[in-house]
Amino acid sequence: MSVKLIESIVNESRTLSELTKDELWSLHDASVANGDFRALKVATNSVTGIYDYKETNPYWLLNDFSASTWYIEIKDNGNTYPRTIDWSSVTLSDNLKLTASRHRPLLNAFKYWITAADNPRENSGKFKKGVSVNISILNIIALINAILIHGDSIQLTKQHLAGLSDDFLMALMVKLGENGTLNGLYDYTNKVRELLLEKISFISEDEAEAFAKEHPFITRSLLPEEQTLDISVAERVKACCWLNNIGYYQAKVNSKREGKFLRKKKKGNAAVLHKYIYSNLIIPVDSKGISTFDELKLIDMDNVKEFKAIPCRVASNNMSETLVRDNISALKLLNAVHGRDGASQFPPDTMKSIILSRIKEHVKLKKNGRFATLPPKLVFNLIKNCYEFTHEYQDPILNSVLSVLTEGVAKSTQRYSNNNYFQHNSPNHNPTVPSTERGLWESTDALTSIDYKLKKIGVDRLSIPYSEEGVFEKRRNNKSLFDLYNVLIGSIQTLTGIIMAKRVDELISLKSYGNLHPNIDPSSKEGKKADYELIANLKKSGNGGKHGKNVIIKRPISRSFALIIWKLEKFNQAAMKNGLNKEKLSLFNNLNTQKLNLEKVNMRSYNIHLNTVCDYFETPLVTFEDGEQRRYYIRQHQLRRFFAMVFFWSKRFDGMDTLRWMLGHTDVEHLYRYITESETGAILNGVKASYIVDAIQKNTLDNIQELADALAERYGIDSSNISLSTVTDVSCDYEDTSDYKTTPHIAQLKKQEKLESQILELLEDEVISLEPEFFTIEKNGHKINDFTLTLQVKELD
Repeated sequence: MSVKLIESIVNESRTLSELTKDELWSLHDASVANGDFRALKVATNSVTGIYDYKETNPYWLLNDFSASTWYIEIKDNGNTYPRTIDWSSVTLSDNLKLTASRHRPLLNAFKYWITAADNPRENSGKFKKGVSVNISILNIIALINAILIHGDSIQLTKQHLAGLSDDFLMALMVKLGENGTLNGLYDYTNKVRELLLEKISFISEDEAEAFAKEHPFITRSLLPEEQTLDISVAERVKACCWLNNIGYYQAKVNSKREGKFLRKKKKGNAAVLHKYIYSNLIIPVDSKGISTFDELKLIDMDNVKEFKAIPCRVASNNMSETLVRDNISALKLLNAVHGRDGASQFPPDTMKSIILSRIKEHVKLKKNGRFATLPPKLVFNLIKNCYEFTHEYQDPILNSVLSVLTEGVAKSTQRYSNNNYFQHNSPNHNPTVPSTERGLWESTDALTSIDYKLKKIGVDRLSIPYSEEGVFEKRRNNKSLFDLYNVLIGSIQTLTGIIMAKRVDELISLKSYGNLHPNIDPSSKEGKKADYELIANLKKSGNGGKHGKNVIIKRPISRSFALIIWKLEKFNQAAMKNGLNKEKLSLFNNLNTQKLNLEKVNMRSYNIHLNTVCDYFETPLVTFEDGEQRRYYIRQHQLRRFFAMVFFWSKRFDGMDTLRWMLGHTDVEHLYRYITESETGAILNGVKASYIVDAIQKNTLDNIQELADALAERYGIDSSNISLSTVTDVSCDYEDTSDYKTTPHIAQLKKQEKLESQILELLEDEVISLEPEFFTIEKNGHKINDFTLTLQVKELD
């Protein structure tokens, strides 16, 4: 019976869905007993599709495997990742193209390597999510390009992949760990510097002087960490002049009316420089991932913020373990070429010893997710300011914006559509009168649509241009309706980001409405009795493959915050009903002040909203070496730490009640379990390290001397030379408004940051631990759950 059952599945006379539970077990047992796994292969394929995968025809490759140019389109959760791989663009050192018949085995090996990115047989039987496939392909292309750049050292044109060796690949991985993809694999910055120093000899002193006079910004002084290219001011001026001659400050723009035309791009065009250096040497890559050099900008591109930002990443020249580990995984996908017909082969044991632990013997890697911890009081004050602002002004701002946009889009933007406008040759011409109907309306009647409550606090216009003198102070004085909208959206983004504790791309992808569960008005009779949750997609989860989907998660939130989200969703729905959008909207939307419509938020506009909040509420400043002041501008990856931060700082800042209120927990031990399950170990350890440094300064932890001994042991110094108590507390205590605006020096922050990084290493290597000890006390007849934090230091060898 069992053998017949196997045959019935194999010849498709019966389907798996027709089998009973007992028959499925019988099928499994018979397959194992007879060593006949054909039916189990059918069963596995029905669930995973693994045996249907063809490495020469992945779902995302739009043309033939044999084509000299590949067109790729990967889709994932509404996002599309298009890519072109032009194999024919590469010319090897023997002056033959990579697509030449002589090099066909090398080309085929590279192609099989890329299709392995999504081959479940090369990925533990799993179909990757689309975004992960895209990242793998990018990593593989970078590794292919590194092999092409350094090909002569392994006689690539003669031996193809047979010349690969453990030493060669190990050297690449160490360079990657030291300098990252762009500088480790491509040696980009060094090549740019060498190119510029070579070319500035063609620029005369007169040319340089004239160029500097036209663009004085390039002669500015820079902090040492901002001088990436390590060239003098005079060399910088000549370099920029030469770059201007080759079109570095221009970009091609597609226009339906004019085709392609050039426009100024004063921050520089990375594609021009990258192509100049690597043309015909590598597979062309998307220049969007290549940043420009701040030294080479012709104007200040950071004028959308009041101050420059304090770096939110901990300073380090080396790369993270995650980056190196991902590239090791991408490198080992090259094993997919073994046994492939027509593909170059390499020695089987070439990559056997390419492992993370061996690479770490040569280079010190950063731990994962190492972002600078925000001062706790800064976060708490920002929450307070954002919530109070939203509670007070959400209704008048959204109602006013909706009225203004609805009326404004009906006004003509055609030149001379203002009937009261007189042209330049008329004796009645008035240069202050707009030539368009909309322009006239914006300066006059538009203000009648603004809520009186907003006019009362200062609103007297729709917007303030960045170029206007005193723009940031005027925005803080509430002069502009559209700027108040940006503060409102930034405030709700901040609150949502803290409550959801999710990645920024997950927040950007929140729907324009329907994000609440239950989906009812929180102010209604029924809503006042409901427990609310906020719904979101979990980006790094779910099923992969062509029809991959993300897991849907729900985060408990308070009813008062649910009401904020509900009102924003109703505004979005009204805006769409009134035709105020040209595309699908998100929960958070950008207001286009020129077109008077709403646009789906992207990463750039999302961060601009956060910047606006920081400038409006004046987050703290820090003084740098040259006396320049810079501001804390928050980012979502820092706000993700909030839950853990509140727990550990609750002893000082009474934050536990806030956390319980947000999450609906009553038992403090259950609350901590929830936090540890919700946050990664890297986030928890980062917060613990920050807390320990603060506790050292306040002398609120036991075992401090044991910690000093552990630090001395780890870093090979005399413990008597460690004076932990002298580390200045520069950013954690803003007990009132005046303290909040204190401006510490960057040297103090760097001292604290260094100690925090050292303690983080001890935490992650489990040399020390900081854990809560829970207890219950009885007070006034009531049992109270509480905890104390204990620092444990392992005995040193």
